[in-house]
Order: sequence, then structure tokens, then C-alpha cells
Amino acid sequence: MREIAVTAMGADRPGIVAALTGGLVAVGGNLDDVRASILGGSFAIVLLVRVPDDVTAGDVRAALQPDADRLGMGLWVGDAPPPAMPGEDVERCVVSVYGIDHPGIVHAVARDLAAHGVNIRDLSSRAVGTPPIYTLAVEVDLPPALSAEALRVALAPTAERSRVELAVTPWDEDLL
Repeated sequence: MREIAVTAMGADRPGIVAALTGGLVAVGGNLDDVRASILGGSFAIVLLVRVPDDVTAGDVRAALQPDADRLGMGLWVGDAPPPAMPGEDVERCVVSVYGIDHPGIVHAVARDLAAHGVNIRDLSSRAVGTPPIYTLAVEVDLPPALSAEALRVALAPTAERSRVELAVTPWDEDLL
């Protein structure tokens, strides 16, 4: 079996997931991992699918393209990169940010995470309410030499400059 990556984005409407997964079943695909969300008025989805060795990314694209066109979806299909294997000593945690919305919050946090060798596994954000309050949740893997508390201390100046509340908490598989 080989792994193929699929991304699609277009106007949100019923039937997108059914159409895409139907095309994948038609080529013998089995879903390994999926992320989907509504972003503004658009629906975005990323899928990792295992297919038989003789099925190519081109075959998967050919199976999905008619439905993607019918639904007005942009589509990308390609071979998935090999999975990153974190070391056994990797600590996972969640960085939570909350504050008045303004440009640069995600950039400032992501820049500091990268500077400390922290790997982002998952990121979700949105602005809600009036005035808009920005919420950001980032699931991360810490390098072996960095603890969650040390990361919180390292991010504190960025939180202060960005005028946001920031917390770093241990990751709990049962909660996410």
C-alpha cells in the first residue's frame, strides 16, 4: 500500500465529504487521517489515504476530479511525504492564546515556536464577538531540552508585546 495526500477547497455545501470519499473508495483507498474545516464560507479538507501499490496519484486525481469540478472545488493530489517520527522523549503540549484581535498574533507565536525548535502539529484559530476576540490553539511537540514551563516563560515576552493571554498546558489525548 502507498499513501497519497489530497487537498480540496471550495464553497461550503453539503455532499463534499461524501463525494471525495466515494472517489477514494472507488480506487481502493482507505483513509488514514483527515482534517476538514469551514474557513469563512469555504470548506477545506486534507486527506491522507492508503491505496493499493498499483494506484498512482494520477489515478486518484482522475477519480476525484469530476466531483471536484461539479462541486467547484480546487483539488491537489500527490504522493504523501514519509511521516515524521518524533523521538520517544518528545513532550507534547498545547499553546493557547486569547486576546483582542489584531494582525500578527499567529506570526509572532509561530516565529517564537520555530526559534525554539518547537514543531507545530495542529493549529486552529478564530476571531469571535464584537470587538473581535482572537483565540488560537496550537498543539506542539517540544524538543527534548525544552519543557512546557520553559516554553511558557520563553513565550511570555511575545504574549506581552502582542497584548494577549498565553498558556502552555500538557497535551491530553483524551481531550483533543
